[in-house]
Amino acid sequence: MVQDMKGFQREAIEDDGYHMEQLSPMRHNLKTPRNINILNAGGHMVLTAQKRARLMQKSLLEPNKRYFSFTPRDKGTNFQGLRQGVSALLSVGGFIISSAESLYANYHSKALSKPMEGFEIFMKKSGLEEEVSHTINAHLAVDLTLLSSIQMEHWKNRYLPKDPQPQSFRRNGGKLFWSEAKRYMGYSTAVYGQAMIHAADVEARGNFEFEHIGKEPIEAVADHIDLKPEDIHLLDVDYDGDAKHLRHFVAIDHENKKVVLTIRGTFSPQEIVVDVCAFSTEFCGGEAHSQMASMSERVWENAGPTIVKLLDEHPGYEFIVTGHSLGAGTACLLTILVQSKKLVSAPTRCFAFASPPVFKPLDAVPDINAITNFVHNNDMVPFLSVYSVRNLLSQLRSIQSFAHSRMSYQSRFRMFMGWKKLTPAIMKHHDEWKPYEETLKGAPELQTPAARTIWLQEKREGFYDWECYTAEEMLEHYPNIRVHPEMLTDHLAPSYEFSFEHLWLEDVED
Repeated sequence: MVQDMKGFQREAIEDDGYHMEQLSPMRHNLKTPRNINILNAGGHMVLTAQKRARLMQKSLLEPNKRYFSFTPRDKGTNFQGLRQGVSALLSVGGFIISSAESLYANYHSKALSKPMEGFEIFMKKSGLEEEVSHTINAHLAVDLTLLSSIQMEHWKNRYLPKDPQPQSFRRNGGKLFWSEAKRYMGYSTAVYGQAMIHAADVEARGNFEFEHIGKEPIEAVADHIDLKPEDIHLLDVDYDGDAKHLRHFVAIDHENKKVVLTIRGTFSPQEIVVDVCAFSTEFCGGEAHSQMASMSERVWENAGPTIVKLLDEHPGYEFIVTGHSLGAGTACLLTILVQSKKLVSAPTRCFAFASPPVFKPLDAVPDINAITNFVHNNDMVPFLSVYSVRNLLSQLRSIQSFAHSRMSYQSRFRMFMGWKKLTPAIMKHHDEWKPYEETLKGAPELQTPAARTIWLQEKREGFYDWECYTAEEMLEHYPNIRVHPEMLTDHLAPSYEFSFEHLWLEDVED
């Protein structure tokens, strides 16, 4: 190690490119600065500065406990596949536990049956039930693989934004914006609870902090977002049988002068139904995803009084709304609600991570520049709507028709296995496919109400760059779902945290 930290007993083990440290204090009154850098012999930071300092500060308060960190030597991605696998297991495990709690709480009530009845009505009225029945069959896996391969070929010549990295995100406080985005992605992970926090620590930072196991939810959330438990003024993250609003918490960040509302994404069967049942409704001078619009109003009904009180008590503080997935879409609509009805006097901004299309027209958004949406790699959710699902099913039927009438079984199988390249004939057939010109009544082509969508792209393994698209560019050039093997795993909150941890920001100024 290049930098010595006096007063700490150190044991270090090098193993397969990883550096594992065990630190224990020798002097119980030692104070550790928060900005300490722990470097390996190559000059690379192997421990996240603030988190490591915070862990050591806790160790000083509890001298009998030891903290372990297991992180890559080079800020790269050694064992990235293993880390992602463990993270996915923790995420899925958290979803299963949350779903079980939801099902158990509603076992003797109709709280779960009502959303399912609504889902069935939606599928019939929207016509999706018939379209799905005509598309899903024994050949679906082959059809999806062929469509994915065709889309990957087209991706090589995809549209790039006119101004991929605007000066406003690189100059005059660019680093402040990115540090805020990374911070609020951490908030959006924390609202899911301890399982997702553990998953993010494993995937994004290569850590598993055993001291978090068994903590009270408020302590685990506060620890992940670097606040004190008393700074969290409303914590509604545990399922209690009430499915009328999404889980959320309200925190105050005195260091950065923010009051933050964080809304949880999909983490139970009922919330999946909220995602899918996508008829539109009138909302703040436009049309919005009906279920998310309703959830935004209910979240504000529950959290609004606390938020208004905190902002009144702390003049000059900014109001931040954030969330991931379903929580991101609801956060966008809640921001529009706050702007339209002037519910707070403080400046308001929204950091949305993987928001689906939820609103139209964009001209009806009072201040669209206050909303920024982030998309990670091959995530499909930011493109998910009734219109895009209909187009996806239409593409699959088109490919199925061609493949089973013009291609032999052997040819389809070899393309499915990746042993044979796509033929010019199937590429031409797909190029001639046309999307639906008309939308269904009550299910228009909605948009993500964000002035900017920042697409985090993995340029090489474990290192990310970014591209900035306007709302108009996203609607015109990326209206459809792209089928990709990682379209679901790239949607998980820990994957978003990983991208921010490994984002290339070399040309960004303070």
